[in-house]
Amino acid sequence: MKTLLPLILMMLTAASARETDGTAKAIRAAIDDYENSVRANTMKIIEAKTEEEKNKHRATVPSAEPCAKKVLKIVQEHLNEPGTARGVSWLVTQAAAFPEGQTALQMLGTSHAAMEGVAEAVKSLEYYPFEVASPILKAVREKNPNAAEKAAATYALGMQHLRRFEMAVDAKAGAADKEKAMEYLQEISARYASTTINGFPIAEQAGRTMFELANLSVGSECPEIEGKELNGAAFKLSEHRGKHVVLMFWGGWCHACHDAIPLVNQFATATADKGVVVLGVNTDVPEEARKAYETFKVNFRNWSDGTTSGPITSMFNLRSFPTFYLLDPKGRIVLKNTSLDAIRSRLSL
Repeated sequence: MKTLLPLILMMLTAASARETDGTAKAIRAAIDDYENSVRANTMKIIEAKTEEEKNKHRATVPSAEPCAKKVLKIVQEHLNEPGTARGVSWLVTQAAAFPEGQTALQMLGTSHAAMEGVAEAVKSLEYYPFEVASPILKAVREKNPNAAEKAAATYALGMQHLRRFEMAVDAKAGAADKEKAMEYLQEISARYASTTINGFPIAEQAGRTMFELANLSVGSECPEIEGKELNGAAFKLSEHRGKHVVLMFWGGWCHACHDAIPLVNQFATATADKGVVVLGVNTDVPEEARKAYETFKVNFRNWSDGTTSGPITSMFNLRSFPTFYLLDPKGRIVLKNTSLDAIRSRLSL
């Protein structure tokens, strides 16, 4: 009997591995079918000869709902298998608008809290409401033995507290959230220096965010910006002390920027003699930047950063475009991640 026991255990392990592999393959097949149909539809839009044809294909973009239902069914039928991690992760990140995505979200904090392979989904909780995300992230931190998942939960909690700090009305509560955010981000740097999520070192992201907390909060003196215009002319942010400065981070690649640029042009013209200067940080490669300047008749001075990972843009740790800052005449940050309307209101313009 003793000699048979190892053989029995090996057979059971092999059977379990086959079952898990089958589950993972079924989930992957369902997702691939959906994504292939989306790609095929996209190609039809690209190849369409007329705008009418394009609109016809745009109206038939496949919904993720049938795939979400199929993936959730597989996950629920094999709930405790490691092979379901991809399904839960896909549902949370790609199908959040459907009930199936919300069911998978709860699984992150229960059946899949200790599972490997859900780091991407866990990290995405940085964008969820605090009350929804916090219990799930804490469960993952407590139960999951894997570095990537623990790091993802720790980082997301840090980002949650950063946003609470930035939105705080009460100074004391805001200070507490700032301290908590820094604690979580410092933990990333100390414990997860070699951990990557989707190929990106999580400690590098944490480092940029700690710099943001320390140097780019409302009330802080804005760090110096040094760079060049597209034509090679160098200039500095500090050259504009004595005036309110509106900083705009943008790019021609950014569709939301297309509507904003004409309004910023108007604002720059209307405030030129009112102690306000508009400065841009453009994130296009030079050739595309020239096209964007011409297309949108940009009338304010810009640093050319060359990419969304350029030195200026990276220093500001941006998470969306366009992004606006308002600085006072002493160079202190008055408004951050704000809107042009909020800037007008603050300046009583």
